[in-house]
Amino acid sequence: MLAAGIIKAWAYDARDEYPGDIVYLAYSSSRLATVATVNIHATIESGSFTIPLKRAGNLILLEADVDGMPGNLILDTGSKALVLNSIYFRDERITGTMLAGGITGTTSDVSNSRIRNLQVSELSFRNLVANLTDLGHIENARGVRVLGFFGLNMLSGFEVVIDLYNSVLELHRLNSRGHPVTERRHAPAFDLEIPIKVESDIVFMEGEISGRRLLFCLDTGAESNVLGSHLPNRVLETVSVFRRAILRGVGSQNVEVLYGQVNELNIGNTVITDMGAIITNLHTMSKTFGVPIDGMLGSDFLEKGVFHINLRRKRIGITLYKDV
Repeated sequence: MLAAGIIKAWAYDARDEYPGDIVYLAYSSSRLATVATVNIHATIESGSFTIPLKRAGNLILLEADVDGMPGNLILDTGSKALVLNSIYFRDERITGTMLAGGITGTTSDVSNSRIRNLQVSELSFRNLVANLTDLGHIENARGVRVLGFFGLNMLSGFEVVIDLYNSVLELHRLNSRGHPVTERRHAPAFDLEIPIKVESDIVFMEGEISGRRLLFCLDTGAESNVLGSHLPNRVLETVSVFRRAILRGVGSQNVEVLYGQVNELNIGNTVITDMGAIITNLHTMSKTFGVPIDGMLGSDFLEKGVFHINLRRKRIGITLYKDV
């Protein structure tokens, strides 16, 4: 049985001798390390504040400081845990290694680490337990210091607003009923608001392609959308395939995938068009999530609008960008 961990993979054109368009894919499961003790201190009295976002390729980055080490954390709603790069935190291991699996199969070792302090803008976290694995391949591909992945459970007490066009992450502290503790000056106007399924702080949402209802993981750590190769032809034939590529994980296993464009995805009563996607087998991802998924919605999807994620109310509101 695979132990839990986070593995990312990249895809490159099979005709090339070097990685080209890099697509990172996350997974999580109920056996991921959880935060032992978290103390969150927000200095903004209003209960709402904004954190700048950076991009490296299509990865979404937060500037952070982990035990005095400055760098970047990848915002990753496809993970429920904090995952750190063993290149920088190998001396903090507190348990032995576990075997971890990813989209290409069994690929890497994961251990745990105890962190004294994590600072992200005005958020301060204390006494954390994090997963630890080698993320050097992401640093090499994107040319930035990657301290790790920042899972959504770190922000479970907030409504999380992702606005990639303006490069900001808004956080609004919630009460026990899932409503902001302070009234906002201007309530958001959503083009669509849909229910979500939340399993272990990971967000799943429904969509439809060619009349087939599909279940997606919302994954800000994925640079591209993903469709499962198990889907019927009437779904896959709606994708305009551009080329074949190789999906390569951090281990020795490679898989061939197709890369193309999703021409029509229905979310609620709204049609979303013109998004990149790869087609690959999602059996391992479904197994580790504990939920059978048909696809993953990543950066291509998030670039379509402003996303308001409320885990307590289990709702997502989306305001689509106009003329962007």
